[in-house]
Amino acid sequence: MKPSLQLPLITVEDVLDMLSDRSTVIVDCRYNLSAPQASEWHYRAEHVPGAHYLDMARDLSSPLSAHGGRHPLPDRAAFEDRMRALGIGRASKVVAYDDGDGSGAARLWWLLRYFGHRQVWVMQGGWPAWMKRGFGASSGLSVPSSTGDFLAAPNSAMIVDYQAISENPLDFVLVDSRSPERYRGEVEPIDVKAGHIPGALSWDYRLTQTAPGHYHHPAWLLDYHKPLESQADRLVIYCGSGVTACVNLLALSLAGIDARLYPGSWSDWISYPEAPLAYGDEVSRW
Repeated sequence: MKPSLQLPLITVEDVLDMLSDRSTVIVDCRYNLSAPQASEWHYRAEHVPGAHYLDMARDLSSPLSAHGGRHPLPDRAAFEDRMRALGIGRASKVVAYDDGDGSGAARLWWLLRYFGHRQVWVMQGGWPAWMKRGFGASSGLSVPSSTGDFLAAPNSAMIVDYQAISENPLDFVLVDSRSPERYRGEVEPIDVKAGHIPGALSWDYRLTQTAPGHYHHPAWLLDYHKPLESQADRLVIYCGSGVTACVNLLALSLAGIDARLYPGSWSDWISYPEAPLAYGDEVSRW
C-alpha cells in the first residue's frame, strides 16, 4: 500500500495494510489536557500493534519558560533524538493517531513537517475507528527494531512569532482556532487572561470535523475555507497553545491551502504585559 503524498489523512484500513511494511512507524499521540498521565496509561493498556507513544508535554513540546506558551515548540536536537529512538528515519512512513479530537495526532503531523519530514499522515478517526473495525491491539511498550536516522531541519517559514505579529499586525490574517466563547472572552478555563489577539477571526477547529477525529471531505473543506483562500500567503493560525491550531492547519492542507502557525499562540501572547487584548466578535479587515 502506498499512501497519497497529497493528502495528510489515511484510513484505518490503509494503516492495517502498512503494518507489514518495515518502513512504517505508528505513533500514538493521545492527549488529555485535564489528565495528562491518563493518556500514556491508556496507551500501555492497548494500542495499535507496534505503535509507540509520544507525550505532549515531554516529547512534543519544550519545557515551560517565561514565553513560548503552554506547549513551546520542542528543541530541534531533542526532537531529532526522540524520533530516532522510535526508529524513525529519513525514509520512514509515519502514521499518527490519538483517541479524541485529532489534536495530538495533528500536532505530530505538523511538527514532523516543520522539521522537514514529509511522509507523515494522520489516521482518520483515530483509535476509536481502529477499535470499531476490530483490528486488534497490543499492550505494554513497543520496542523499535533499530535506531532511525531522522534529521531535524526546522523550516522557519512555517511559523510566525509574537514580535512579528505585534510589530506588523496588518501583514497577517490571524485565525483563532478556539471555541467562539473563549475567542470572545466570555469564558477562559485555562489561561490567565481572556479574549483574543486584536483583528483575529474566529474559526473553531471542531467545525472541520464531522465527529471528533473525523475530518470533512476535502471538497467540503475547500468550500468552507473559501473566505480564507485568497489570503493564504498571510494566514497565521493560533489557538491556546499551538496544539488544536494544528487541526485547522491539517484541514487547510486537505483543502489545498498552506498557512503558518503561531506556535506559542494565546498563552504566549498574554505572557507579554504590553500585548493588546480584544473581546467580542471581529469584522474582517480585508
